[in-house]
Amino acid sequence: MASCVNSTLNNLLKSYKSWIVANPQLLTDIEATVRCLSYFSFGQFRDSTLAVELIYSMPNLIVLCNDLLMYSSRRQHLRIPQFDSKIKIWLTVVEYTETLLEVSAKKLWGPKGRWLIIVIVQLFKSILRLLLIHVYKERVTKSPATPPLNRDKFNKTIDSAQVKEGFTLKRSGTVVRSVKYSAPIEIRTWKALPPVTDENENLTKNQESERNLKLAESLYVTKPLLHLGCMYITSQKRWPPWILSLIIDLASLNVFARCAKKALFSKEEEEELVRRRLSLLLYILRSPFYDKYSRDKINALFDTISTSVPLAKYLASAVKKNLPYMQSTYFYMWSR
Repeated sequence: MASCVNSTLNNLLKSYKSWIVANPQLLTDIEATVRCLSYFSFGQFRDSTLAVELIYSMPNLIVLCNDLLMYSSRRQHLRIPQFDSKIKIWLTVVEYTETLLEVSAKKLWGPKGRWLIIVIVQLFKSILRLLLIHVYKERVTKSPATPPLNRDKFNKTIDSAQVKEGFTLKRSGTVVRSVKYSAPIEIRTWKALPPVTDENENLTKNQESERNLKLAESLYVTKPLLHLGCMYITSQKRWPPWILSLIIDLASLNVFARCAKKALFSKEEEEELVRRRLSLLLYILRSPFYDKYSRDKINALFDTISTSVPLAKYLASAVKKNLPYMQSTYFYMWSR
């Protein structure tokens, strides 16, 4: 009986893999629809924080699972670092579910259980990110650690890998043509293949710059623990934790800006640094700044939009109504 069930599940999984590989655009549209439904369901489950966080977490986890299945079905042609690292996958799962874990702990064990889960999750995330920095030599850790897969680009890369004309010799770097993937003789070109560029060629050899980057990133990934420690000493609504986190963010970004001329960053690293700069705007939504300065101004802005912008009344009033819950749940200093 058990073997029959396993066989059925394996067949279903193979069929599903084949379907998502054959229909990447349709899969993306379905995932986007599920995500939109999770946003619209916020008002329906506002009184049940556990249901809200479960609905919010599921779309992200579904996208991650589909990406992993799609990659596993094509990994013989291409290896993508973000999926080869189990550390990044576990880190991504924790990032997608950390608020759900926190809400669940509060419901089951009260405030003490909530804070215990917060400390455990942030400690776990910091350790994994430090491993990525110091063991796997990752200069800029991404958030999420495993970004959603670009389906179109992935399939194009697979197709190009399947028609690859040559391979590179390890010692000399010479590109040698492959007979298996060569074009028919009548249309074959006999020019030498261009050398394959190594992504690591752009990495700087300046040891001092690398140490500064590693120090800045290590400080950044331990920021949640430093913030929690400062908050334990003072209070959640006091200024020292808020100021400490802001200083760490500014100092880290300053080091990266100073090292940008010496250390060439990849496109993914640049995008992460841009995200961090933009995330500085979230400080106006974090306590105590939000409680003392920005709350009244933001509410007044929503009131103005509701009365002056056509068809914006429903959206503005919905955001204004749900903002206190979102501010108290998502805009923590330890969130990345």
